Amino acid sequence: MRIISLVLVFIFSISFSVFPLSITDVHKEYLYGNYDDAIKIAKDLRESDETLYYLGLSYIKIGDYSKARTSLRRLLHRFPGSSFYEPSMIKLADTYFLEKDYSRAKELYFEIEQRAASDDFSPAVLLRLAQIASRQGKWDEKTKYTRCIKSKYPKASEMRFVKVLDALGDFFTIQVGAFGVRKNALLLVEELKDEYSPYIVKERKGNYLLYKVRVGKFKNRYDAQKVSSELLNGGYPARIYP
Repeated sequence: MRIISLVLVFIFSISFSVFPLSITDVHKEYLYGNYDDAIKIAKDLRESDETLYYLGLSYIKIGDYSKARTSLRRLLHRFPGSSFYEPSMIKLADTYFLEKDYSRAKELYFEIEQRAASDDFSPAVLLRLAQIASRQGKWDEKTKYTRCIKSKYPKASEMRFVKVLDALGDFFTIQVGAFGVRKNALLLVEELKDEYSPYIVKERKGNYLLYKVRVGKFKNRYDAQKVSSELLNGGYPARIYP
């Protein structure tokens, strides 16, 4: 038995040396959504622009924005001529966007614009700027960016998010429920109508039709936050959009 165990260990060690882990394994684990495994493998590989980039992406996916920034900044510092430079700049800005630090995010997106980002990345930058403007209630600024995407990049993948922004409208609203059955949405509208101005938005998710109950159309976020606090205190799962 001991001899068999030694043979198995020997075979495993040979196979490991013949088939060492590589950046391909990082790609695979990342695509499969195994972000912790992707990080572990990438950290064991020789540091390169690609390993640092996928480290940054994986840290973003698990919500560790501080470590993501460390990896991405290291890439930007060590590999200024890398093909991953521009996407790393965008992902670095995205970490601040995801943390809702819109001031720092905008600063970085503007920097990317000034660096004359290629057409491959410009729609992503413009979309983020439009989303920030929308969340800050700067409707004219939002429209400026979405119109630019529509006119210059009508076939870009970002267009689907532009359509979402357009559908939300130039106002803040508060969602208090989403239902697969219209009757349930109508019951909530009936419950809210004496104190608020509820309405229903229909949205298709794959094969399902959702009925979303929303309250009010506010031009500034402050008013929306006041009503949202009232609804939260009343036990409703209120969330401000956009």
